[in-house]
Amino acid sequence: MHANLRLPLILLAFFIALGLSSGVCAQAAHGAHEHGVAELAVVLEGPELVVELSSPLDNLVGFEHAPANDVQRAALVEAGRRLRDAGAMFVLPAAAGCRLGDTDIESPWPLGTAATASRPTPAPASAHAGHTHAPPVGGDHGDVVATWRFTCAQPQALERLEVGAFRQFPRLRKLRVEHVTARGQGAAVLTPRAFAFAL
Repeated sequence: MHANLRLPLILLAFFIALGLSSGVCAQAAHGAHEHGVAELAVVLEGPELVVELSSPLDNLVGFEHAPANDVQRAALVEAGRRLRDAGAMFVLPAAAGCRLGDTDIESPWPLGTAATASRPTPAPASAHAGHTHAPPVGGDHGDVVATWRFTCAQPQALERLEVGAFRQFPRLRKLRVEHVTARGQGAAVLTPRAFAFAL
């Protein structure tokens, strides 16, 4: 099964396990837009670990509109670089032997290299990972969804996950986590002082 098609199925299984209706699934996956707060969904299925972060763009760069100057374009580039650094975003137990497969980032404004971020305005719609989404218009809030896919040689050793997002993005103050593994499901609320949880 193609990786991009597999993720929604894994997340669907996650929400079914939590006993949520389809209408509530979308809300739980990407909660209400609240600055300083983000959502994290973690699913471990066999050797595959999928982590998905949904956050207001403001938490990552301090604004949610089209970049208006070089400083804001540079902030988008830096946010993209930090999100792609899975080793800084998450600390996984070494015994689990997890290797990053790929990272996918969806954003209303490109979080790319300096070359892509140097464009003065974004295209009317930006293509990402085989699908298209339009930038926010008319007061809509901008959200970023980042997904990391790992393969773990010893998934049973994956008992704890430490989140480095607070160090990477100081505007982030609270992270609501929901997780599902073979051991069951759970939830946690992380803060800059309490940034790890048991799986």
